[in-house]
Amino acid sequence: MSKITYMFGAGASRNALPTVKEIPSRLKNLINFLNKEKLQLSTEEKFKDIGLENLESKNNYQKELINDLQWLLDISSKHASVDTFARKLSIIGDSKNLKKLKVVLSVFFTFEQIIKQPDERYDSFFASLYNENGELPENIRILSWNYDSQFELSYLQYSRSRDISMIQSALNINHKYGNNHERDRFGIYKLNGTTGLRKYTGYEYVHYGYTKSLNVEIDINIVNEIIKSYTVGIFSRNIKSVFSFAWETESYEKSIIKMAREATEDSIALVVIGYSFPIFNRNTDREIIGAMKNLKRVYFQAPDAEILIERFKAIKNDIKEKDIELIPKYDLEQFVIPYEL
Repeated sequence: MSKITYMFGAGASRNALPTVKEIPSRLKNLINFLNKEKLQLSTEEKFKDIGLENLESKNNYQKELINDLQWLLDISSKHASVDTFARKLSIIGDSKNLKKLKVVLSVFFTFEQIIKQPDERYDSFFASLYNENGELPENIRILSWNYDSQFELSYLQYSRSRDISMIQSALNINHKYGNNHERDRFGIYKLNGTTGLRKYTGYEYVHYGYTKSLNVEIDINIVNEIIKSYTVGIFSRNIKSVFSFAWETESYEKSIIKMAREATEDSIALVVIGYSFPIFNRNTDREIIGAMKNLKRVYFQAPDAEILIERFKAIKNDIKEKDIELIPKYDLEQFVIPYEL
């Protein structure tokens, strides 16, 4: 069975999550939302059972989060992208602010995905992929540069489980800090990690989200849950973010890049959806796409698909026009289902 690989970028979630240009305005909306009187946490109560000493009131940490969201708003307005700022922090060795960036950005994406329903194109995508046996095709691999949970949220409609970890297992979702890797079946590889936290128990890491479910009505209880996770993520030395960037180093033997490359190297078709091939990801893109020696056709779904084709040529510089067909797709209503499927 011929293998087909998808590569998802931020544009694939544009109907649910903000693009780079939209992040500042959506951050302002979230700051205003968290300042609403009806959503203010207690000025007397403290969070329980989070392993931190000298805790202040819940409301104090709500104010801390609002200040950090304002910080994220300020820096996102001054840089080409959040990734650019993250790269700068990494270069100068500012690990404290890099950690804060990951946690605050994760909180932002968590709220955004609760406030707004998933991009409907993911639902249609799953409906199109399911075969007559009610199974996802074994020959599909998905590489995602996104931190979001659009796949998991959309899959809720096809699953009896509401537990995110169970859904990630069902979808064979893999990332830097945890995987369900089963190479011979449908799989999703999150190259940049995902929104979440991890705690080392002494012999293994336990992963959990900023909230137990994203499929809920937003109210003060959800605000309390997310701010509790934010407090732990920022102030605990034992809790680390699952949010990551491709250029951050890791053990190559357990590398998500290595897993993704091995899972997709025999692909005959590649479908690129809403991904712009940014320069920070170039080495990773070259490693993964360069290993695809059997490619016959590449689809580019984006309003500026022709530009993406030129960037792709710079990444896979062994392309011979007669061997690999490069096809622009400008219709953005549904994700492309290639002829090879």
